[in-house]
Amino acid sequence: MRAPLPPLPGLQAFEAAARTGSLAAAAEELHLSPAAVSQRVRSLETSLGIALFDRGARSVTLTEMGQAYLPSVRAAFDELAVSTSGLFAPARRDQLTVRAPISYVTTWLAPRLQDFGDLHPHIDLRVITAIWADIHVIGDVDIDIRQGTGIWADSHAELLHTDAAALVHGPEHDRRHGPIRSVTDLAERPRVQVLGFDDLWQQLWNTHDLVATGRTITVDTATSAVELAAHGEPVALLPERFARPALRTGQIRAALPHTIPMRHGHYLVRPDNDPTPGPQAQVFLRWLREQDATDPPEIAPTP
Repeated sequence: MRAPLPPLPGLQAFEAAARTGSLAAAAEELHLSPAAVSQRVRSLETSLGIALFDRGARSVTLTEMGQAYLPSVRAAFDELAVSTSGLFAPARRDQLTVRAPISYVTTWLAPRLQDFGDLHPHIDLRVITAIWADIHVIGDVDIDIRQGTGIWADSHAELLHTDAAALVHGPEHDRRHGPIRSVTDLAERPRVQVLGFDDLWQQLWNTHDLVATGRTITVDTATSAVELAAHGEPVALLPERFARPALRTGQIRAALPHTIPMRHGHYLVRPDNDPTPGPQAQVFLRWLREQDATDPPEIAPTP
């Protein structure tokens, strides 16, 4: 059984008077008369059986016991204020949780988020990255962006971006193997393959009736493929969107003057029973679609 607690009004008056150093100042803060504050403090002192203040003509000072008691009282009020504000205060900002593939976030989305923040400073973003589209996410996700063919079980998929693949390599490739003059040159040269886009290389070989003999490095993200191409000898075949930043800085260059069609695109995915994004999600999606209009590919599409 909990021990009896002192009267709350007396504790409140004691804390305010101790903090302000004056019964009059405490009274103004609590919207009471000085006499009422004094009475509440005396009631608390009677309940505790000790004097908490030495009273002067215009001020009060804590007794030794008052000084010892104050930290506990103040901590209790502070904890109660924080808990009340956290549980019951109205939310002052909008929050939006976005999940997207890791390569999409690091190479394409993250560099643009400052612009979104400047346009919509009232929205706090929480960005979750995933390599594989089917990884379970704990908690609510307002926007789930996936790359694929647009078919996921029990889900509604809406196309956000069409994608095309680019063949890229770094300066080391030219030094070791010479320039690439045609797709035929690629069959015997080292290459990077990205899991999830395994069909791209085979599609290239089939289109040109080639059999590849060069060694292959397989990675699980397009970001890794770009780094391997930029700092080594292999040629990478990956979505042009992910290669764009490194193309612009000159870390890598296009092996062919045009992109290769892909069957994959980026989709907004939502449960079948909840196909409509919320208001803040719609704001983000409008902004996201505008980015394609202001940021054309670095490599021309296949003629």
